[in-house]
Amino acid sequence: MIRPFFSAMNDALDDLIARYPHASSEEKIRLEEQWNVLKTLSDDIIELWLQFEDKMAAYRQIREHPAADAPQALEEAEEIWTPFVKGQGYFKLHMFGEASRLFDEMLKRDAELIVARLFLAMCRMHLGEFDEAQRHFRLIAATSDEPKLQAIAYNALGCVQAVFANLKQAQCYFHKAMETDPSFADPRRNLESCLQGTGQLQLQFGSAELHALVQT
Repeated sequence: MIRPFFSAMNDALDDLIARYPHASSEEKIRLEEQWNVLKTLSDDIIELWLQFEDKMAAYRQIREHPAADAPQALEEAEEIWTPFVKGQGYFKLHMFGEASRLFDEMLKRDAELIVARLFLAMCRMHLGEFDEAQRHFRLIAATSDEPKLQAIAYNALGCVQAVFANLKQAQCYFHKAMETDPSFADPRRNLESCLQGTGQLQLQFGSAELHALVQT
């Protein structure tokens, strides 16, 4: 479960170590950005591990009176959420192909896991598979009862339409995202980019907001 995840992290770091000494100034900036992603991920792992240890301590305190079905429940939970944890790690490393396979695996087991579908759709966006991403985002916007998730989906749908040069439709989606969650900044920035009409859009997909949502 853990080895493939850390193997991916080590491979990414080995690549940075090999490339940095001979990199140009411009490439070193990109490598530094990748390093920052790895460092943030490492910090997150340490924090999550400490939380896990706290739960282990709590379990040791109550294990003398376990529920009859507790082992089965724990096994089922691990089977469902292990791909999510690994997929989220790959997503943070910008390894969107690997991440999408894991989130797709989760949805095959349970199609109602909205957060997994949202990460899968975001992976498709980053991979340039806009039609497939749009299908997932439309489903999320139509079925989720969580405003934050709906806003992320509407914003992403606006980005898809902007990529397809359907700027009026894109603006409608950005307005919907802003109305659904006024605190979400990305659709406001995207709308401003569309209205400027410079011919070069700077789009914010909402990945950061998605990470913040999962961590809360």
